[in-house]
Amino acid sequence: AMGASTIEECARLLDMINTMLVISKTEAGVEKVSHDKVDIAALIGNACELFEPLAEEKNVGLRRRAPEKTIVSGDARMLQRMLANILDNAVKYTPPGGEVEISLSESEKKDIIIAIRDSGIGISETDVPHVFERFYRCDRSRSQPGTGLGLSLARAIARAHGGDITVRSALDQGSTFTVTL
Repeated sequence: AMGASTIEECARLLDMINTMLVISKTEAGVEKVSHDKVDIAALIGNACELFEPLAEEKNVGLRRRAPEKTIVSGDARMLQRMLANILDNAVKYTPPGGEVEISLSESEKKDIIIAIRDSGIGISETDVPHVFERFYRCDRSRSQPGTGLGLSLARAIARAHGGDITVRSALDQGSTFTVTL
């Protein structure tokens, strides 16, 4: 059985290295972001469908409030990955009986706002400024599998689209990640 676990470990490392490459290329502007017309409401729908089984298994409610169709200019694959990374965290850190809600709206300045709110374990004040840093993992997240790269990549993607991500959170009161595009 030694072989199988080594292969798994290698696959995990490769995945991590690839993610790091994507992050640095995206941050450096090397990773070309395609500017297609993307229906972000549909992407959110897809992301929710993707996490529905996981949420159900954990008994976490997954709700979305998104208008029918909202077009942004961007890279569908990257945006999908960004949404998946944030949703993955939200579901992972929300205890059974909790809820994750993703909503899509437009600001007065015509920015697209995606808010992902969870009733999860929350992030402490000291951790909040660091959650988007590479490999940073809050004490409470160490029990969960992960590389600490998900949010770093999500932020790189948001910024590559001329946007950003912010977070508001308090311990045991859940977190809200807000993506502005």
